[in-house]
Amino acid sequence: MESNPISAEIETKMIEGEAHLFLSQEKYYEAFVAFRKAGHIHKRQGNSKQAALCFASAASSWSMRSGEKTFARGAASYSEAAKEAEKSGDLEYASLLYKYAAINYEKDMEFDNYSQCFYSSKELYRKFLLRSLITPGKIHPIAESQEEKGPKGVLKRVFLWFVLTFSCLVWGHGERASRTFVSGTAVVLLSAFSFTWGQVVREGIVLKPAFLEALYFSVITFTTVGYGDIIPAGFTKGVVMVEAICGLFLIPLFIIGLARKYLRA
Repeated sequence: MESNPISAEIETKMIEGEAHLFLSQEKYYEAFVAFRKAGHIHKRQGNSKQAALCFASAASSWSMRSGEKTFARGAASYSEAAKEAEKSGDLEYASLLYKYAAINYEKDMEFDNYSQCFYSSKELYRKFLLRSLITPGKIHPIAESQEEKGPKGVLKRVFLWFVLTFSCLVWGHGERASRTFVSGTAVVLLSAFSFTWGQVVREGIVLKPAFLEALYFSVITFTTVGYGDIIPAGFTKGVVMVEAICGLFLIPLFIIGLARKYLRA
């Protein structure tokens, strides 16, 4: 027998009313349970906006619980709220909720979940920035946006989008060290290929290097070892400069990314 949508809506409003009453009476655990119950009802009904708000309220109630020592339930509720906010299309609010989930998981030393929520927070905010620049009229926020308006706000969003996109591609916002390795490998191979089209000096002789020799020279340049057995000539000097700067930038990022991941274990 199918449930009556009207009666379900009335039931949900009653549960939410009880939750707010518990909250006013500082009965935080009871409020947490009631908000989650209401959130699950909204979720089943496909009302993502209300589900997100209820799950977020549940997480907030849990964090206010007196003497609470574990943050996992609050983090899980923030994560559920973020998923519902993402479904409703409010990527900015979803990003903020994932950020709160990450903070709570970190407090509870749940580092795998922290990593995933932190990454999701950055990615959703990056997607929100792009959407706000391309189709701002299609954004219908659950919560009030904190973004600055006007030309200055647009320039700020463009800059932040470029920074976050670069961060995503190069090292996955600090949570995907493998991307830094792939980026470094790409720089080495592209530079080696460029060297085969240019000239180098070896033992006083100017020549075009074969690919394996160019690859060796590229690795030495990227790691800034610089043995001096091969010297760039012509436009190859420009490639060497760019590759060396990339090496100075990417190698520390790779080390930091690995440290962030494995020191938490």
